[in-house]
Amino acid sequence: MNTSVTENIDALIRNLEIASICKQFPADLQSDKKITFDDREINSLAGYSSILSLSDNPNEISLSYEIITRLIEYTNGECSKVISAADLILSRIGNFPSRSLLRDRHVSSNSGAMSPALKLESIAREAENTIYMDEERSTLLTDFQYKFLRSLDNEESLSVSAPTSAGKSFVLNLDLVRKIKADSGQSIVYVVPTRALISEVSYRIRTTLRNEGLGDVIVRTAPFPVAKEKIKKAVVYVLTQERLMSFLNSQDGKPFISSLIVDEAHEIQNGKRGIILQNAIDIALSRFNSVKILFASPLIKNPAYFLSLFGRVSNGKYFVEQVSPVSQNLILVYEVKLKPKKLEISLLSRNEIIPVGQVDIKFKFRNKKSMQRANLALAISSKKESVISFSNGPAQAENVACDVSDLSPDFQPSEEIIAFVDFLKREVHEEYPLAKCIMSGVAFHYGNMPSLVRSGVESLFKNGHIKIICCTSTLLQGVNLPAKHIIIENPMSGDSPMTRADFLNLAGRAGRLLHEFHGNIWCIRPSEWNSDCYSGERLQEISSAISNVMADGGLSVQGLLDDTVTAKNDVDDSEAEAAFGKLYHDYLVDPELNFIENYRNEYNSDALDKTINALQGVKVSLPLTILENNQSLRPDHLQDLYEYLKNDTNIADAMPMSPYTEGAKGRMEEIFVVLASCFEWNVSDTYMSWVSFLAYKWVWGESIGRILSDRVAYKKEKDPNISVSSVIRGCLGVLEEAIRFRLVKYFSAYIEILKHVATENGVEDEMESVEPYHIYLEFGSCNRHALNLMALGISRFTALHLENRFDLPSDVEAEAYLEKMQTMNVDAINMPALCKQEIKDIIS
Repeated sequence: MNTSVTENIDALIRNLEIASICKQFPADLQSDKKITFDDREINSLAGYSSILSLSDNPNEISLSYEIITRLIEYTNGECSKVISAADLILSRIGNFPSRSLLRDRHVSSNSGAMSPALKLESIAREAENTIYMDEERSTLLTDFQYKFLRSLDNEESLSVSAPTSAGKSFVLNLDLVRKIKADSGQSIVYVVPTRALISEVSYRIRTTLRNEGLGDVIVRTAPFPVAKEKIKKAVVYVLTQERLMSFLNSQDGKPFISSLIVDEAHEIQNGKRGIILQNAIDIALSRFNSVKILFASPLIKNPAYFLSLFGRVSNGKYFVEQVSPVSQNLILVYEVKLKPKKLEISLLSRNEIIPVGQVDIKFKFRNKKSMQRANLALAISSKKESVISFSNGPAQAENVACDVSDLSPDFQPSEEIIAFVDFLKREVHEEYPLAKCIMSGVAFHYGNMPSLVRSGVESLFKNGHIKIICCTSTLLQGVNLPAKHIIIENPMSGDSPMTRADFLNLAGRAGRLLHEFHGNIWCIRPSEWNSDCYSGERLQEISSAISNVMADGGLSVQGLLDDTVTAKNDVDDSEAEAAFGKLYHDYLVDPELNFIENYRNEYNSDALDKTINALQGVKVSLPLTILENNQSLRPDHLQDLYEYLKNDTNIADAMPMSPYTEGAKGRMEEIFVVLASCFEWNVSDTYMSWVSFLAYKWVWGESIGRILSDRVAYKKEKDPNISVSSVIRGCLGVLEEAIRFRLVKYFSAYIEILKHVATENGVEDEMESVEPYHIYLEFGSCNRHALNLMALGISRFTALHLENRFDLPSDVEAEAYLEKMQTMNVDAINMPALCKQEIKDIIS
C-alpha cells in the first residue's frame, strides 16, 4: 500500500474513532462535532478491515475488529453492506461472541447478501472452532478459547496470558467438566488471590457441575481435606494462597492434589501475599510432583516465567493472547479553563492522542473531586448503561457513592433493592451508608466487606437493579464486575502509583461480552496522575515479589536484623519478613546456596553476600517442616516462640481452650500477649485489648450486626459526632487484617510449635484435641456445624442462622449438611431472604 493511500486510510480510521466516540456520548454530554462518511469511504474502511482480518498479526486483527465494529455503531446497524462484512470479518477472526451480538441486534432485520463462497468461509470457521460436549450439545469458541482448551487437554504444565475479557473462565469450566468425566477420584485445587473471589468462583463451578449432571462432585471453600476414600467422582477446592497453605498443612486429613489451577497468577509479583503464593505453589509441587498445573494471567509478556520459576520448563507450554473479544476506548477528560460546564475530550488510540473536542455538560466540573466523579458517573449512565467508578480506598469509594446518592433523589428502587436494604439494616447496621446509597441506585464495594454483602452488591449490579458502583482494587484481583464504562482518576495500588499491568487489568473490565462491542475508560486529568499507567505497552513483564525484594541484594532483609541497614527498594516490613522466611527455608534446603545465585546481578553482588552472611548467622533449631509451613513469618521469631514454650511454659497451661469453657477468654488473651511479644507486633495495650475482645466475639460466632452495633455505641459514647461509616470501616478492617490474616498466621504457628514441644516433652497425648484457633479466627466461629456449612461455601451470615438446625455426628463430612439442607423447608426458616436465597442457590 503506497504512502498516500496509507495516510488516507489512517485519516479515515481516526475520523471513524472520533465519530464512534461522539455517537456513544450520553445525552448529558453534548458534542457539536459532526463527522460523516460517504459510501465510498465506508466501502474503503470495510474493505481495509476485511484485509486486516486475514492477518496473523494480533495488532492488525484488533484493528480489523475496531474498524468494522465502529462502522456498525456509526451506521446504527442500518447499512446492509456493513452488516454482511461484519458477519464475515467477525467469523474470520474467530470472535463469535461479537458475531452473536451482531446477529442478535441487527442481522434479523437487516441481513445483507453474502456470496456463497463467503458464506462457506464463515461456516468453515465455525466448524473449526466448534467443540462437542456430547452427541447432542456443542459450543462455539473463540480462537483463543479453542487453543486454550486444546492446550489444557494436551499439556501437563501450561501458562497462559490473555486479556481480562478473553473468556478464560468459560474454558476452565469446560476443562473441569471434561477432567471429572474422564477420571474419577480427582482432587482439583483452584487458587484465587482473595477471599472476595472465593464465593464467585465456587458458585460458578457449582452451577456448571450441576448443569452437567455432576452435582455429586464435592466443592469446598475451606481448607478441610476430604479423605481420598470418600471421593466418589471428584473434589474441587477453591482456596486463597493462605488457605492452600492451611490445606497442605492440615492435621485433620491427608490432602492430595491432582490438578492445580492458579488464577490471576500475576499476583505472585505483589508483596507478601505474592511470596505466600509462591511458597504455597512450591510446597504443593514438591509434595505432589505429578500434579497438572495451569497459570492464568492477564496480558503479561513472559508467561514462560512461571514454568521456569517452578521447574516445569521441560513438560510445559506457554502462549500469549493479545486479541480481546471486547475492546476499550481510552477517553482522556480535562476541565476547560473558565468554562466549568465544558469538558475537553481526547481519545488515546494506538499510542496516539486524538483530539475529540469540547463537550457541553449539565453540571459544573469544579470543586470537590468526589462530586465531580459523581456527576460524571450520573451523566455517563444517563442511557441506563453500567458504570464503575474506581476508587483508591474504601473511604473514597463510600464518599463518591454518597455523592451520587445525594444527586439521585428520584431513583425508584426495585423490590430486590428494598429486600437487600432491609438485610443491611437488620444484619449489618441500621446506619450503614450502603443502605442509603443503594436506595438511590448506587453502591460501593471493597474487599473488607462481609462476603454476603459484597455478593449482594455484585448481584444487584449484574442484574441491572443498580447502574453505578464505586469499587476499589478488588477489581484488580479478578472480581467479575464488567461494565460499559469505568471512571478512573489518579489510580493507586495501595500506597503506590498504579502499575501499567494493573491499569490494563482494570481497564479490561470495561465492555461486557455479548452486550457491547466496546467499553469506555474515562481517565480524568491523566497528565496529573502519579504515574502514566494509562499509556505504554500492552504486554508487561513480571517477576516474583521475592525477586523484587532481592533486586538490591536483600537490604530490606538485612534491615530486619540490623536497624542501620536501609533498603533501596520500596519494601515494607511484612514483605521483608515473608522474604526472610522464604530465603531461610531455601537456605536450609540448599545449604550450598545455589538458589541465591538466581538473585545475583552486577549491581547487588556485595549486598547479596551480606544477606547470605546474615542468613547464616540466624540459628534456628525447629524442624524444617515447621519453617516450611510458616514461611511468611520470620524464622528467628518462630525460634523465639519455640524457646518460650519449651523453657517457660507448662503445656497444659499454654493450650488454647474451647471457647465455650470457663477461662477460655483469659487463656486466649495470655496467648495474644505471647504472640505479640515473640512476633514483635508493636501495638498499644488499648489496641491489643480491642483486638482481643473482637477476636473472642468473632470466634464465639457473634453476628456482624451485634459486633458493629456494640462498636458504634461504644465510639459514640466517647464522641457523639463520630462518623458511623468510619467506625464500621475501621471495625471491618481490624477483622480482616488483624484477626483473619495476622492472628490466623500467628495461631497456626503457635499450635504447630506447641505440638512439637509436646512431642519433645513426651506429652503429645495432651495435644490430641487442641483447639484449632487459626480456623476459628479465619471463619468466625468455633461451632462445628457452622464451620462445616462454611466449608460448603455458605456465608458466615447464613451459617450462623442455620447452625442450630443440625444434630449430625462429629465425624460426618461437610457434604452431609448439604443433604440435610435439601430436606429442609427453607422458606419456613426465620432468616433474611438473602440468606434463604443463598441456601437455595447451593442446594437447587
